[in-house]
Amino acid sequence: MKLQRIIEKHWYLKSDLLLTILLLPLSLIYELITTIRRYLFKLKIKPSTRLAVPVVIIGNISVGGAGKTPLTKYLAQTLSTQGIKVGIILRGYKGTHKDAKIVSAQDDSLEVGDEALIYAQAGHRVAIGAKRVAAGKLLLRQFPDTQLILADDGMQHYYLDRDLEICVVDSSRMFGNQQVLPLGPLREPMNRLNRVDALVVNGNYNHASLDQILLPYQKPIYYQELEFVHFFNPVTQTIACVAEMKNTSIMAMAAIGNPGRFFDYLEQLGLKINQWQAFPDHYHYQAADINPKYAIITTEKDYTKLAQFKADNIWIAVVQAKLNNEKLIDSIKDLIK
Repeated sequence: MKLQRIIEKHWYLKSDLLLTILLLPLSLIYELITTIRRYLFKLKIKPSTRLAVPVVIIGNISVGGAGKTPLTKYLAQTLSTQGIKVGIILRGYKGTHKDAKIVSAQDDSLEVGDEALIYAQAGHRVAIGAKRVAAGKLLLRQFPDTQLILADDGMQHYYLDRDLEICVVDSSRMFGNQQVLPLGPLREPMNRLNRVDALVVNGNYNHASLDQILLPYQKPIYYQELEFVHFFNPVTQTIACVAEMKNTSIMAMAAIGNPGRFFDYLEQLGLKINQWQAFPDHYHYQAADINPKYAIITTEKDYTKLAQFKADNIWIAVVQAKLNNEKLIDSIKDLIK
């Protein structure tokens, strides 16, 4: 954890000369490997597979949380309400199940992954698999009337051909020092943005700085905000507003890619947080992590793993994504013949 904090500080806050010297050779090797890999797919030496329906990738070029899950959920819900039959495929990150599998609302997040369970519990058609092509084919066999597939976090999974790519950017962290791993947080170099179809900026931080960074790539830019709905206690089936939580001793708890963004969001709502508890992304919670002294506020994603403890002091901050305009939806609908 200490090494992780040192490296993330180097990525996002202040560069360290010694770390730069140590990590630069590894970063050059990593970039060479990713470039060769990309050209192998471009030259058809490595095959990409096209599914029977259009595929939209919702991904990013940096590590950590950027806001892909709320965007994917928003797109799926919006398109579904407009009569389009949508399926979602994803790896099922940190889940124990590796083969292709249809996910149901009753599955265990430890098996299928947090995000997959969120989508299934929202009523969407979901398939997971380390091989996204296999997951997509399984979903189409199970639901043959599916018209469109949204692929959560598949931008670097070139085995799956795609009709449209959406790159999600966290406006609080942006691209850090704009270097590839391990010198920086990027999975692919910045020039990868030249090949995406749209950029979605998550959050309202640093818009002016980020717009300046994104301007050279001349891609449509959309802005995603997370609108607060209410706090929900799944055990007591109780709903609370911000005012009802203000006189409560609160612990904010999260194990997501960027927990600081969630904590800041709660403070912006006007809550006084008595204790913060951040865990590594996709951390598997233990009963001892639940402090009975506090009302614990967490994310929908975190609760997929906390539900097993049936603690009545845990509240979900329910939010919904909203885009600044509907042109992205129209671009996706244009893919469907």
